[in-house]
Amino acid sequence: MLLNSFLLSINAIASIFVMMAVGYGAKRLLHLEKEHVARFNSLVFHTLLPLMLFYNVYNSDIRGGVNLRCLGLALGVLAALFAFTWALVKRVEGENSQRGVMIQAAFRSNFLLLGMPLIRELCPGADLATVSVMLAIVVPCYNVLAVITLETFSRKQIDVKKILLGIVKNPLILASAAGIVLNLSGLRLPTFLDNPISQLGTSASPVALLLLGAQFEFQDVRSHRRNLAICTALRLVVFPGVALPLAALTGLRGPEFAVLISMFATPTAVSSFSMAVQMGGSPELAASAVTVTTLLSAVTMFLWTFLFKSLGMF
Repeated sequence: MLLNSFLLSINAIASIFVMMAVGYGAKRLLHLEKEHVARFNSLVFHTLLPLMLFYNVYNSDIRGGVNLRCLGLALGVLAALFAFTWALVKRVEGENSQRGVMIQAAFRSNFLLLGMPLIRELCPGADLATVSVMLAIVVPCYNVLAVITLETFSRKQIDVKKILLGIVKNPLILASAAGIVLNLSGLRLPTFLDNPISQLGTSASPVALLLLGAQFEFQDVRSHRRNLAICTALRLVVFPGVALPLAALTGLRGPEFAVLISMFATPTAVSSFSMAVQMGGSPELAASAVTVTTLLSAVTMFLWTFLFKSLGMF
């Protein structure tokens, strides 16, 4: 089991880096400018990512129920650590375009893309209704917090109305809301809509990774090394280091515990790069944060899994 979990982490990370490497190479072979990458990124943010999120929520087993203790712990820890990260980053970094990206990179995990496969491996044959409901609730929360963060630090003065408008108009939040409404209504999409939405949504992650690779520059890691060290430590060490022991102490076991590993111990979400670029954050820091946390998570995810498997949590 532990070897399988390690191989799952390695394979997931390796696949991500292969797609990023293709994007990095394509930029140089085709002589793409940053402006070209930004235009493609806008397409992904406004179409492909919302379709992916909508389809995932739409197909979730929301009615299957959820462990309220698990959900409450997840959202409570997320809120507390989000507030802590906000205060810390405001204290150590003075540039707003860096602040928003750092906070987002710390709290927003790749739960959407890595959550389900990781839990299937950690708890084979388990009922995944809890995972589906957690995805339908947690991912929109990530998006709302990301909009609040990036909107706040994109302005010299906080404008509450514009922040609320940014939340309402954000395509990822609109997609989540539409998916929840359609899911709970019991209505099903006709095949001529279901198939293209599914296919376009499936393409969102690989295309986002290609653009992430095209945006990446090695010198950005060196120039942002202090901020990268802070948000990487928060994402891969502090967040799981707080959430997982609390889950163990409150008696969560099995899939409910594993879902918190996939929420708190996975690397920074790929979609955080697209949102940061669209909302005035530093694209260089955003790309580097996803790259560095993804690389290091191959080690940290295995260590967290090994520790809590050894303690009998799942």
